[in-house]
Parts: sequence; C-alpha cells; structure tokens
Amino acid sequence: MAHKGTSSFIMQRFTAALLIPLGLWFLVGVVSHLGADYDAARAWLAKPLNGILMALFIAIGAWHMRIGMAEIIADYIHSGLKGVLDILNWLVCLALIAGAAFAVYTVTFAG
Repeated sequence: MAHKGTSSFIMQRFTAALLIPLGLWFLVGVVSHLGADYDAARAWLAKPLNGILMALFIAIGAWHMRIGMAEIIADYIHSGLKGVLDILNWLVCLALIAGAAFAVYTVTFAG
C-alpha cells in the first residue's frame, strides 16, 4: 500500500484539471441553449463530439467524486462500516459512469 496516498492525490488533481475545460464546455453549452426547446438541446447533444465530451464530463466527474469520497471515508469512518462504504462508493461511481455512457450512446449514436 506504499504511495497510495500520493497516487490518490495526483489522480484527484489530474481529474480536477480535466474537469476545468470540460466544465467550461458544459457551461457554454448550457448557456447557449437557455430558452431553447427540448429538440434543440437534444440535437446539440446528438452531435458525436458533444456526446463524447458529455460522457467524459460525467465519467471524470464521477471518478473525481469517488476519489474524494474514498478520502472522506478513510479519514472519518473507523468502524466495520468502512468496507461497506468503500464498496458502495465504487458501485455508485461505476453506476454513474455506466448510466452516463448508456444515455449518451442512446442520444448520440442510437437516437
């Protein structure tokens, strides 16, 4: 388990750095569609580049969340519940990534 803290620290900073341009892209996309109808927003997301960026935004955000929650669990939970919460943290992260990938695939490529 040597260097686990260092690798978690580096990975969290890396995912945060990736989320900056993706978050800006997301904000520009949302602001540009304020007042637009559902079909316009769906057409924007149906473009392959936008669909891929949305999936990356959600997946990287979920991974960043998992790392942060793992640190909180490690720091503040000292009972037998720690293992259950670690597993739940992983499952929620994987479910978010899978759900986002499926939703973006459905809208972008199978829509």
